[in-house]
Amino acid sequence: MPGIGTLVDLLLFYTLERVLFNRMVISMGKNSQQVKSAMTLWLMLEEIGYHELIRIIHSYDDDTIDAFFEEALQCLQFIQPNVSSPSDESYDTPVFLGLFDEPMNYRFFYYNREFMYKRYVHIMDTVCDKIFGENAAIEVDESGLKPAARPLGEGSTTSQVIGESNSNPSLELNQYIESTKVSNLNPGANEFRPGKTPEDTRTMFITFSKGHPLSREEIFHFFTSNWGEVVQDVVIEHTSHPGQEPQFGRIVFTTSLVIPMVLNGQSKAKFLVNRKHLWARIYVPRYRGRRKLASN
Repeated sequence: MPGIGTLVDLLLFYTLERVLFNRMVISMGKNSQQVKSAMTLWLMLEEIGYHELIRIIHSYDDDTIDAFFEEALQCLQFIQPNVSSPSDESYDTPVFLGLFDEPMNYRFFYYNREFMYKRYVHIMDTVCDKIFGENAAIEVDESGLKPAARPLGEGSTTSQVIGESNSNPSLELNQYIESTKVSNLNPGANEFRPGKTPEDTRTMFITFSKGHPLSREEIFHFFTSNWGEVVQDVVIEHTSHPGQEPQFGRIVFTTSLVIPMVLNGQSKAKFLVNRKHLWARIYVPRYRGRRKLASN
């Protein structure tokens, strides 16, 4: 159990997540446990390269957020232990349209279910169970710098930032979040690696365009031609439905040092391999910025 100082840092670090949680639970009337589950899923997606997902979702209107919420609950079904493959009707159903510029469907979650479930449980235990209460997000009592049970938005600094200003509330919210993240992170701390295995540090998630998969040999050849003998293994989705072609996979490199070269300063990489599209993303565990929260 973290100390008070560490918990306060955690709460401040996840300010926007707490604001979105209260918006969905209090303003939109959603079940708090289901919202916590959806938020955990979205934070897990941020880990595998879908950066700023919470911020993007929060920028939409309530009806769109409601649609993303319902899709998140459906996606969660396909990462549970011993889950069956998606049905023929839902196998290729696209999800989270408008959030990503690459294909995402229930197959994506089913294919990566073991990895995703492990990370989902970890984020729920270490983050979401600590920052979200039964009926509202946990707030920080800034007068004493300790957690407070009252809902975020009742007499708090954050509520003033997002609701009581006469200027631009979105701009002020962003400034508030960035200031708390900078001031509560220790730039000299060691890199934060919760439960990582050596293979995790060398793995990228890959996606193909629907109907245009790449073979293991094509992927090996492409990366070897561009970066040398850097590929340890390529794992391609095995589809359980007749006539369905693979759309997802993972590539494991011999060293993590090759990943920055592949990404070339970007959060994801997109390549044209034999006239077929390939997207690649890296797994980065919580927390954002890959730094420890400072503790007292």
